[in-house]
Amino acid sequence: MSDAGGGRAAFVVGTGILISRVVGLLRQTAFAYYFGAGAAADAYGAAFKIPNAVRNLLGEGTLSAAFVPLYSRLLARDDPRAARALANAVLGLLLAATSVLTLVGVAAAPILTQLLAQGFDEPTRELTTRLTRVLFPMTGLMVLSGWCLGIQNSHRRFFWSYASAAIWSLAQIVLLLVAGPRAADMATLSYWLAWATLGGALLQIGAQLPEVLRLAGPLRPTLDRAAEGVMPMLRNMLPVITALGVVQISSFVDLYIASFLPSGAVASIGYANALALLPVSLFGVSVAAAALPDLSRDSGAMAMDALLERVRGGWQRILFYVIPSAVAFIVLGDYCVAILYRAGRFGAAEQAAVQWVLGAYALGLVSFGSVKLLGSAYYALQDYRTPLRASMTSIAVSIAVSVSIAVPLRSLPIAAAGIALGSAVGSYMNLAILARGLRRRLGTLYTAAMWQGTRRIVIAAAVAGLVGSLLRVAQQAWLPSTHPRLTGLPILAGFGVTYLVVAWIMGSAEAARWLRRPVRRTRA
Repeated sequence: MSDAGGGRAAFVVGTGILISRVVGLLRQTAFAYYFGAGAAADAYGAAFKIPNAVRNLLGEGTLSAAFVPLYSRLLARDDPRAARALANAVLGLLLAATSVLTLVGVAAAPILTQLLAQGFDEPTRELTTRLTRVLFPMTGLMVLSGWCLGIQNSHRRFFWSYASAAIWSLAQIVLLLVAGPRAADMATLSYWLAWATLGGALLQIGAQLPEVLRLAGPLRPTLDRAAEGVMPMLRNMLPVITALGVVQISSFVDLYIASFLPSGAVASIGYANALALLPVSLFGVSVAAAALPDLSRDSGAMAMDALLERVRGGWQRILFYVIPSAVAFIVLGDYCVAILYRAGRFGAAEQAAVQWVLGAYALGLVSFGSVKLLGSAYYALQDYRTPLRASMTSIAVSIAVSVSIAVPLRSLPIAAAGIALGSAVGSYMNLAILARGLRRRLGTLYTAAMWQGTRRIVIAAAVAGLVGSLLRVAQQAWLPSTHPRLTGLPILAGFGVTYLVVAWIMGSAEAARWLRRPVRRTRA
């Protein structure tokens, strides 16, 4: 598949993710309106994180790493019977595992809450336990959704596998809009929202099943470990689950630290994380997800040069978007937060707290996005140990940085930013280890031409940041009391247009496609 074809596939993935993420941000906007950044918001965020850890261990990430490469190779071999047997065996094993874990999670909810959110006061811990019991069955449903996504991506059906997540968010938005004004208190509303979250997961699966049935045939879950590919997949899953388990430990440590910070810290991290991960999902995840089936086929054919070129092309495409996103979040983060969240119970104090966390996350956007692509290259090469070592090292660094910053500042509203900064620093350690390993196996990853392109991206983003700052000064002088939702959109638009124009003038082909202009030839 050509680089242009990879770009088209990434565009399709990105479009699906964009739809789901935009609706997800609307869900966050509605959540912020009704909950703000108080105790109920913290309880819901903590309760969602606990079962979501199991989903992350067995869901989309693990299946993309361990299942998609093997399933894709069976399809490439034109062996649909073996591919179908593998798909049904994996489905059966996942359903069995998640059923057991769900029962254990529901029963152990009070213990989990006590361990992971010890800093909460007693009413908040009780609410967290109650919400966890409702949300834990969502684990199995979302793992099944991840299996559906793996089937669709292996058949190069990218759009609906990602866009269907919007249905999950829509169920929650409808609940908030209908029940929000009627709820007696925030605890009651959070309980209703938990049930809507569970129902939304069921609707998301229902939306994906018709295409999955068409692609993979009738669903007949088995526990057949003798099916071709099952045992290699299980062996591959172990290091992937271990690596993701390390990440989840870090996530739980973050939750534990945040529970001792001022009320609203858990919610502030969630709000900032949803916004910061938008460019990572749109461009890092989309490029990595679109590339993985082809990377797997290339590695299977030992076409290492093709694999290297895919990594290089995908990396430049990711950087073109995440670098200006990081600059925008740092320079204009208050507008980004206010546009999405500033209403109802979410006021100026909440906006300031989330802005600090967003700025800290922005420092790691380059690594967050790049790690997704380089990790996919390792999975395509059937190397799962290197990402595991990288994750373990980066998480240790992340925890150390988070504790050293957040704990001394624990009495201040900005303390939560220390947790985000720890994640950013740890992610760069992850990136360094992955890049060094791939360079040894494939050769030079980042060529002189790529460095030149990155320099142009940085210059264009810096110019756009300067223009955004000047527009901010003008807005504060002429329209100081206008809601940021009205003034922020034109300023962010000015930032984006400036970035594209400057990047195009400097010879960017990606900017030329956005502006529908011919690529300008520049001197090296």
